Amino acid sequence: MSADLVFAQDGAGASGGTVRGQIVDTSTAQSPIEGVEIRIVGADGAEHTATTDASGEYEQSGIPAGRYLISIYRDGYGPREGKPVTVVNGGDHFFPLKMTKKDNIVTFFQKFGFVFWPLALCSITALTFIIERLFTFVRSRSRIGTEQFIASIADSLRKENIMEAVSTCEEAGGPLANVLKAGLLRYSQAQIEERDISKEEIQEAIEEASLLEIPELERNLPVLGTVAVVSPLFGLLGTVTGMISAFTTIALEGTGDPQQLAGGISQALLTTAAGLTVAIPCLIFFQLFDSWVNRHMVEISQVSTEIVNQLIVGESN
Repeated sequence: MSADLVFAQDGAGASGGTVRGQIVDTSTAQSPIEGVEIRIVGADGAEHTATTDASGEYEQSGIPAGRYLISIYRDGYGPREGKPVTVVNGGDHFFPLKMTKKDNIVTFFQKFGFVFWPLALCSITALTFIIERLFTFVRSRSRIGTEQFIASIADSLRKENIMEAVSTCEEAGGPLANVLKAGLLRYSQAQIEERDISKEEIQEAIEEASLLEIPELERNLPVLGTVAVVSPLFGLLGTVTGMISAFTTIALEGTGDPQQLAGGISQALLTTAAGLTVAIPCLIFFQLFDSWVNRHMVEISQVSTEIVNQLIVGESN
């Protein structure tokens, strides 16, 4: 009878295993985390749960033998999911884990160190001038389509109605219309004074107007170009200083905690990512704005030459 009782007790003890461990954070102190929810899910979908105590420890007994996935959750920390563990009957499985605190705005930017301030200045500068340039280019768009505008000007010149052409320029607005308006007004002034006007004189008036319009389109573009170049350099500076700090820690304390070392290196690389995040949009918008300026310059040159030739031909006739 005694033998039967011992056999029964051994069978009960072998009916499952125990999974326990401690959950700490990834800080240097590795402080225990209380209130972490542990979910142990088997291949058949059976789920066992536990919660850590004040010392960060948890324990779940009576888990049937088999392969399980452990996931841990807690508010304010990043979840960790799908950690495999194999449970054997009568086994005591120690399974420690670490959790990383979720960053808020303050703690996230604290990782950048002193490089945060120049990168913040670059990002604010880039955003300010990108919005300002977009507003300028939208405002400088002609209210009349280019082809329609040129056809209207040409029609007015064929009818020798210069003031109608000037009115069309005022109605259209934009750099092209302002430049042509200057040439037309110079031609109109010569007609009022009843004197001949040369092609060079009209072109001079157009060039003077261009010197006012083109710089307005190009304004602040050098600032965007500078920010696009400098931002990655600031990010690289933060990475270099962070790596120096990480390797200094290795020299003093060794590589006993690879996770902590990897965390320091990832924070160092964060500054490079931030620098590229600022530089890439800045470079894209700089190239876009520069192409718009070049297109306006080519358009002004071609259309003004055509209009000047038409004025001179009309003057000769």
